Amino acid sequence: MTGSLSLRDPAARDAAVVGWKAALLSAAAAAGLPVLPGVVLPLVASARAVAAGSEVLPAAGRAAAYLAASSVEPDPADLEVLGRIAAEDDTVVVRSSTPSDDDGRWSGAFASYLDVRADELPAAVRGCWSSVFARDALERCEATGTDPGSIRIAVLVQPSLSFTFGGTANVVGDPGEVSASDVRVTVATGGAVGVVGGAEGSTVVVGPEGGSDGVAVAPASVLAEVAAIAREAAALTGIGTIEWGATGERVVLLQIGPAQPRASAAEAAATHVRAAAVPRGARRVASIVARFRGALADELVLPWALGAELPSDVAPTRVEDAASALVDARARADRLVARAWGLPAGEARRSADAAIHALRGGEVADGLAALARTRAPVPAEARALLGLVLGLGEALTDGRVLTAPELVWQLTASELDDALRGSPAAPRGGPDRWEGFLADVAFAHGAVIGCTPITDGVGAGRLHVISGLTDIGRPGPRMILAAKAPLPQLAPLLWHCAGFVARGGSAGAHLFEVARSLGVPAVIGVSLSDLGPPGSLVAVDGSAGEVASLDGARSRTRRPA
Repeated sequence: MTGSLSLRDPAARDAAVVGWKAALLSAAAAAGLPVLPGVVLPLVASARAVAAGSEVLPAAGRAAAYLAASSVEPDPADLEVLGRIAAEDDTVVVRSSTPSDDDGRWSGAFASYLDVRADELPAAVRGCWSSVFARDALERCEATGTDPGSIRIAVLVQPSLSFTFGGTANVVGDPGEVSASDVRVTVATGGAVGVVGGAEGSTVVVGPEGGSDGVAVAPASVLAEVAAIAREAAALTGIGTIEWGATGERVVLLQIGPAQPRASAAEAAATHVRAAAVPRGARRVASIVARFRGALADELVLPWALGAELPSDVAPTRVEDAASALVDARARADRLVARAWGLPAGEARRSADAAIHALRGGEVADGLAALARTRAPVPAEARALLGLVLGLGEALTDGRVLTAPELVWQLTASELDDALRGSPAAPRGGPDRWEGFLADVAFAHGAVIGCTPITDGVGAGRLHVISGLTDIGRPGPRMILAAKAPLPQLAPLLWHCAGFVARGGSAGAHLFEVARSLGVPAVIGVSLSDLGPPGSLVAVDGSAGEVASLDGARSRTRRPA
C-alpha cells in the first residue's frame, strides 16, 4: 500500500507528495474554505505504471507504452480506501494531480474523469496514470526536455454532487491584492461541469461590496459567496481562478487554477501593429508564409519562394537516407535562391534576408518592391525541393523522431541535426517572427468579425475546423483551431495552435483556462461559416475580440462583443 491520504491530512498540503491540484485544495480546506471531502492516491503510487510504460516506449512506441502503463493495477488496499467515497455516493470525480500543475505548459495534459461508478474506479485510476503516454503529454515531454519516466501522477477522488448552479470565477487584477478586487463569475444552471465543459453560461462582475453587474440565473447571495471564496483562494495561493458549484445557498470550491502561463504568447509574439496601409501584394506573401512556416522553412523555402507562385499539390519524395536528403535539399535551395535573385547563393541570401526583414519590420512596401525583382523558380526544381523536405518529415516520423511529418518545418538547424542522429524532436510551434505580419495582412485585407474576447494575445495561421468529435483531425503547427463549442476534449489540440475560435459556449469553459495557461488567444461568438474554408489565413485578436479571415465573407463586418 502506498498510503492514501485524506485531503484533511497535513501531508496532503505538500505538492511534492500529492501534486499541486490536490495540495491547493488541501490547503484551502485547512484554511476553512468549503472543499468537498476527498482521498488522494499519492504520486509515488504511479511509479510502477510509469516504469512499465517507459520500458517499452523506446522500442514499441506510444500506443504500446500506454497499454503497458494501463495494465498495472492499483494496490487493492489503496482501492479499498478510495472506494469508500464511491460507496457513499452514486459516482465520484477522479482527477490527475501532478507537481507540474503550477506550470501552464502542462495545463490539460493529463486525464481526469467525471461521474465514475465504484466498479469503474480501478480503470479511472489506471487512465490517470497511463495518460503520461498519451500523444499530447509525450509531445510536451519532448518540447520541454522532460523524461516521461520521471513523471508521477497523484489521483484525487471526490464525490460527485448534483448542483443547482455552478461555474468558474476569476479575480480581476493582482491576486496578491484581492480585498478590493472585482470578481468575474461565470454561472449556469446545474454544476460547474456544464460551464467548464463548454455549455452556455452568463457572466457577471461582482464588486468588493457584493453588488453584481449583469444578469445571472443564480441568486445574488450565491454570487457574492462565490466571489468571496475566489478572493480568499487567491489570497491563500496567489492563483485567481476557481471552479465552484452550489446546492441551494451552499457554495463548494471544486478546484483552484490552473496557473497562468510562465511566459505568455502575447509577450513572446511579434508586435501586432494593425498597419494602416498594408499593400494588397502582401496577401500572396502571407499565404506562402502561412503554408511554409518554421525555422527550416525560413532556410530552405522562403528566401526564394516569397516572390513566386508555388505548386499546391506536391507529393513527398521517398527518403531512404535522411542525412543525404538534407544535404541534397540545402544544395537545391541554394540553386533556387541564386536563380531567384540573380546572384551567387551567399549574396542572394543576404538580399532575401533584407527583404524579409522589411516585411516583418513593418516596411511592407519596401519588402514587396524587392521581391518584385526576383525571378520565378523552375517549377520542377521547386516541386523537387518541397517534395524532398516533405519526404524528410515522413522519414523522421516513421523513425519515431517526429510525432507528425509537418513538424519538420519547425526544426532549427541544431534540432534537425539532433533529429538525424535519432534524438526525438517535437518543437512546440510557438509564436514566431511572422506572427505580426500575418495578423496585419489578415486584418487589413480580410473579413473582420467582432466577437467576445476570452484570452489575451494575437495569433495568426491557417484554419483547422473541428466539424465534430468523430472528425477532429489534428491541426498542424501555428494553425487556428475553430469549433462549435469549447469542449474539454479539444484541450490536447491547443499545444501547437496559434489561436482558438468558438461559435458558442461559456467564457468559463475549462478549455479557455487551458488556452490561457498555454498563452493561446481565444474568442467566442463567431460563425464558423464566416471563416472561410479550411486552410484559409485567419488571425485572432483575443484582447480586442476580433477575428479576420482572408477567405471569409467579403463584407467587412464589426458587431459589438
